[in-house]
Amino acid sequence: MSSVHFLFIALFCYFHHSAAEDDLAVSKLVLGQGYPFEEHEVVTEDGYILSLHRIPYGKNNKGKIGRPVIVQHGILASSACWVISRPDQALGFIMADYGYDVWMPNNRGNTYSLKHTTLDPNKSSDKKKYWDFSFHEMGYYDQPAFIDFILNKTDHKKLFYIGHSQGTTQFFALMSTRPEYNEKVIHMSALAPIAFLDHSRGTLKVLFFLSNLLSKIADFLHIYNVLPSSPFMRGVDKLFCKTLPFTNILCENILFLIAGYDSQELNMTLLPVITKYTPAGASSKQLIHFSQIAHSGQKFAQYDYGWYENLVRYHHPYPLEYNVSRITTPVTLHYSHNDWVSGIKDVLMLKSKLPNAEDILVPFFYFNHLDFMWAKDAWTLLYKPMLEIILRY
Repeated sequence: MSSVHFLFIALFCYFHHSAAEDDLAVSKLVLGQGYPFEEHEVVTEDGYILSLHRIPYGKNNKGKIGRPVIVQHGILASSACWVISRPDQALGFIMADYGYDVWMPNNRGNTYSLKHTTLDPNKSSDKKKYWDFSFHEMGYYDQPAFIDFILNKTDHKKLFYIGHSQGTTQFFALMSTRPEYNEKVIHMSALAPIAFLDHSRGTLKVLFFLSNLLSKIADFLHIYNVLPSSPFMRGVDKLFCKTLPFTNILCENILFLIAGYDSQELNMTLLPVITKYTPAGASSKQLIHFSQIAHSGQKFAQYDYGWYENLVRYHHPYPLEYNVSRITTPVTLHYSHNDWVSGIKDVLMLKSKLPNAEDILVPFFYFNHLDFMWAKDAWTLLYKPMLEIILRY
């Protein structure tokens, strides 16, 4: 789960303004590096209007468009996460330069996907209904909408999928509940995969332990979304992360408390840019759902509404487990020793349940959860080996 700094503040405060502003435009990040950029809107079955960003080709491809690849962000993140680093370090640019047609979706509720056909997330009467989603809805509704849109737009029958953190979780949810989509994905690269959370560590483990209390507080205060990109949050970020050297160090260590300590791979000059674009917002229900999984005893299951509502929704007193054995798409699980979110034992548990999976351990002990996006040596340690596997397909 990426960039969860100031999470405690978010659980007690509700921020009203979260619309994307010009200074957060992903187009500036992409065009500013000399790459082509497109933005599309995708409408889901349940009415969410989602932003889909595209880099159709790289600098040296002379306009030739290759096979499409989805690069899916995790919780509290956005498509911007894949293009804020240098072109030789940012996965969005790297994939484009290697001849792929890069599509970077934005999940419902983040900075760039706050529209709906009938609901307004900032309107008091609509808030509760708009924000009533978790990664399940992202897997069941959003991911199929993105896949179908991209394949229709490009006239391809299949695409590649790369996901980070929750970007893997929603893929597993999709393929477990709508297995026909296995036929539309050539190969899936899972970066810091999350399906089980029994072995998460550090601050996140404490938050999971307190999840019942925090969810009750959120419900009492009518907090339906957390950590949006808002004027207030950007003011807090500017005050605490960009003013003085010691505050910069403070923000660095807050990130480490969530993701795992790794000062060697953190690009300090990139930190102000990271905190500008993340966090990008999420629903409270997403965080609660992950907390439920952490407490479930090695069960990767749908949202637990309590026994009575579970009976109504699932016809069973307990939430339905995702049957990951239905995932026939070839999957490569990329994981690391120092990831405090995606634990090694949890990754290997997932692998044991997938019918067509291999696992690759990042060959650097201190590589953490956020390094999968922003490590200085991400190309050598992760992206190059990942591309070598993708090229086999």
